[in-house]
Amino acid sequence: MSRCRPGPAPRPHARGYTETWISQRPGLRPRTVDLYTWLLNKHITPYLGAAQLGKLSTAMIRQWRADLLGNGVSVSMAAKAYRLLRAVLMTAAEEDRIIPRNPCRIRGAGDEHPEERPVLTVAQVFELADRVGRRPVGNVRKLKNGAYRLRFQQHGEMRTHPEVFAGRGDAERALWAMGMAGRADSTQNRRFRALVLLATFASLRWGEMSALRRSDLDLEGRRFGSGRPSSSVPRVSWFSGLRSPRRGGAWSASRRRSSPRCEST
Repeated sequence: MSRCRPGPAPRPHARGYTETWISQRPGLRPRTVDLYTWLLNKHITPYLGAAQLGKLSTAMIRQWRADLLGNGVSVSMAAKAYRLLRAVLMTAAEEDRIIPRNPCRIRGAGDEHPEERPVLTVAQVFELADRVGRRPVGNVRKLKNGAYRLRFQQHGEMRTHPEVFAGRGDAERALWAMGMAGRADSTQNRRFRALVLLATFASLRWGEMSALRRSDLDLEGRRFGSGRPSSSVPRVSWFSGLRSPRRGGAWSASRRRSSPRCEST
């Protein structure tokens, strides 16, 4: 009587194994999961997704990285994709024993050397703060012939622009240009000015700034702080990486003089 021995289990493909690896990886934040999933779908699956893990070689990985760079992918993004694939294949080699060794052995392929980001000067910060939240006062109306007429406010009086515009976008761009040049009155939501100044001089993160309320600001004591999370801001952790249950700060007297007063909303 013959006995049938089960054949070797089929080795998984790169895409399916990576998807499982991402879903089973402990401690990944939602934003990291989104990044890994995007890297997989954008830069790994189109090239290596259908390949079995056991068929991947260092030469294939080297060619994959060269193809990414040749297709216009930045060195920084290619490095992120390479590090993800290297981590996945490290698990396949050392923990699951699916492959004998990790084929991601290209020296320097996972290194990033991003250029230093430009930094605004103090004058540019205050200029930005004065522009954010500013809107020109005016309106655009469609005429019977399909053209658009622009009306704008100047020195408190509504005026009609002498030109008739072919599209609404052209009229709106003209209104914004007039507002920037001071030829049309503008309004400004001063909350956004405070947001820019706090982000710059108090080094607050976006989640922390968006969670601030008027009651969190002590203008006399020149301090601020809040312990509330911002539930309305997606994919932002309010106290991510902080040991203290509260985070606050202070600003100097010179910054206080230039800081806007809080307005009720």
